[in-house]
Amino acid sequence: MISTYQQILNYSETNNSFQLGLLLEVKGSAPQCPGSMALFNKDKVLLGTLGGGLVEQKAQREALNASISNKSTIKSIQLSAEIDDKEGAICGGSATFLIDAYPKLHVDAFSNAINSLQKKRCGVMISLITHHEDKLNINKYWVEKNAELPNEISCFLDSSNVNIQELITNRKSVWLKQPNSNTNSSVFIEPIHPLAQLIIIGAGHIGQALCKIAQMADFDVTVIDNRLEYNDSSIFNNAQLVISAELNDALNQVAITSNTFIVITTQGHRTDIEALRWCIHSNAAYIGTIGSKRKSALVKKKFLQEDWACEDELNFVYSPIGLNIHAKTVNEIAISITSQLIQKRYEQLFLKPSKSVCSIILAAGKSSRMGMQKLLLPIDGVTIIKTIAEKSINSVIDTTIVVLGSHKNEIQEELKELPLQLIENVQYESGMLSSVQKGISTITKNIDGVLILLGDQPMVPTDLINRLIAVFNKTSKGIIVPTFEGKRGHPLLIDKKYFKEINTLNSEVGLRELLLTNSYDILEIAVQTNVILKDIDTQNDYQIAINNL
Repeated sequence: MISTYQQILNYSETNNSFQLGLLLEVKGSAPQCPGSMALFNKDKVLLGTLGGGLVEQKAQREALNASISNKSTIKSIQLSAEIDDKEGAICGGSATFLIDAYPKLHVDAFSNAINSLQKKRCGVMISLITHHEDKLNINKYWVEKNAELPNEISCFLDSSNVNIQELITNRKSVWLKQPNSNTNSSVFIEPIHPLAQLIIIGAGHIGQALCKIAQMADFDVTVIDNRLEYNDSSIFNNAQLVISAELNDALNQVAITSNTFIVITTQGHRTDIEALRWCIHSNAAYIGTIGSKRKSALVKKKFLQEDWACEDELNFVYSPIGLNIHAKTVNEIAISITSQLIQKRYEQLFLKPSKSVCSIILAAGKSSRMGMQKLLLPIDGVTIIKTIAEKSINSVIDTTIVVLGSHKNEIQEELKELPLQLIENVQYESGMLSSVQKGISTITKNIDGVLILLGDQPMVPTDLINRLIAVFNKTSKGIIVPTFEGKRGHPLLIDKKYFKEINTLNSEVGLRELLLTNSYDILEIAVQTNVILKDIDTQNDYQIAINNL
């Protein structure tokens, strides 16, 4: 979509006339989906498609008419001709499209969309279409996710049941029609997301072929290799970014999100292992490595022996990589990998979306062993409670809830500028479980699990929080517990199926009762740091935490 909008901006800088076609609605079977776009001039399609065939022929004629009359139009076409019809389409449905006679008027909206998408931010392109007498007016607005809607759009949507944020999440375009006595107006809302990011680690023959093919399949490609000879724009002219540096340095220059796909195809098994260790704990949508079944088995054995990953994390790695289409040549292998990437991208978007996790930070205790409110003590210039809150906010957590009790006003003042939810547990003196229960009872949005964070564990790294959530997305287990040298620690991640059970637990036993009762459903994650076992209860604990910074 970025490239389409950029082309519109490029054409807008010329004196040439062109028209923008936008597919608004389809019913039944149709060759394209709402939101499909094409640019026309009086002679041909410049880029994009509304579905080809009869739809595009009619759109081309309407674009020619619009170039002459300078009037935009909306047209519908039936696609239910009989098999012997020489001209009609036989898909069995219908399509309605808009021809915008003067898309140059909307360059600001297109520019804003490009800026957001380049920053990996999603949103909606909104087209307000107003009919007045024989004229059709079009206004376009780009609105990022969670941003405020323009007044004219808000007023239009007030009488509808459409939720913009749900449309963005579900990636569903909608055309809303709302005629009244004075005008006949409608709104087309199209959710737009950044392209899926493909990181190719290894710039050899397969990496080069994969870069070209994956880019044609609408992946935003980054290539990483530690061999300087591959830092050549003529080799990877389709890549968004080429990083040529030592592997550790190069890998640290890229960020992994739930929209990231990773293919590891380096020059040897040692660098393959190094790259896999870098990404295996992430929330990437896909990780695949080149290699035989024997190599894959040996790598898995090594990772388990060294506690570098748990079995569920390793089972998420595709190795051997690619769909089994009996590929032999370099290009065939690249095609098989791209086919698997397309398949997994669809599953990630529509069949198996990432689970939504809320963190509950327990910050209600009296700090009686410390003799003062420990959560307000500084750690490297930032209070303990603010440190752990910021780590939650900066992780892949969807929502952060802080449960307050003792010294609630002071803690609330400390956290007032952070994007989180503060709630009070008036029964905090009855124990930690009551704060967990209070936090769960206030969850209003659709949440798949909760991460229980202790307010006095500021040493817990954001990477660990992200890893627990990544594992939660890969496992069928309902309780995720980190361990160090066989000892269980915090934070815990608990599936929503246990929310009701948590409310019935014995307050004197707490969450330990949940773990004992459901031991079969626990996944232990061995970690390389003992901070999961440590909290700050005493002055000595506090001094140790400061000294270990």
